[in-house]
Amino acid sequence: MKKIILALYLFFTSLFLQAQKIIPFYGPFPEPAPTKNMLFYLQRTVDRNTIIYEVNLDPSGEINMKKPIKIYWIDFDDGAKISPLTFVQSKFAYGINSELIDESKKIIELTLVSYKKIKLYLKQEEKSNHYQVHAVIKGKTAILSRIFVEIIGGTYLNPVVNYIELSGNDQATGKPVAEKFKP
Repeated sequence: MKKIILALYLFFTSLFLQAQKIIPFYGPFPEPAPTKNMLFYLQRTVDRNTIIYEVNLDPSGEINMKKPIKIYWIDFDDGAKISPLTFVQSKFAYGINSELIDESKKIIELTLVSYKKIKLYLKQEEKSNHYQVHAVIKGKTAILSRIFVEIIGGTYLNPVVNYIELSGNDQATGKPVAEKFKP
């Protein structure tokens, strides 16, 4: 019985989301206040709400290797209310896949579930012991701070993406760097 109810819920939810057309929002976009564990954030031209990606540490300060990233919304349209991603958002839109690629250095490769071509690398910095996400931006290794997605129409289940922009700081110089590309 629970499976039937879940199937009906998912069916009607998908119909509702398919019918909802996206009307682009072009700002201004708020900059979320950094937190101790924040790695980067994602914004898109759907609304002002922001998805935060934090390193997931246990109480002793060790990274959770099974689920290294904690993801949640800041709903700026509702008084900066914080809420988790829904199951569908986590599995099909804003979630992260992770794979440990260097056990001794604890380097974890990350990919967005909705666009696997962007390779991100979660690393612990030797000097500060803080975690950062590294990405290649304009051919250089950078510390990622923001992903911006310009959605120009479509529906929530089938958005029309004009471009994706990665922003951060060049690891070698510390200078800001950004790159836009078409998915």
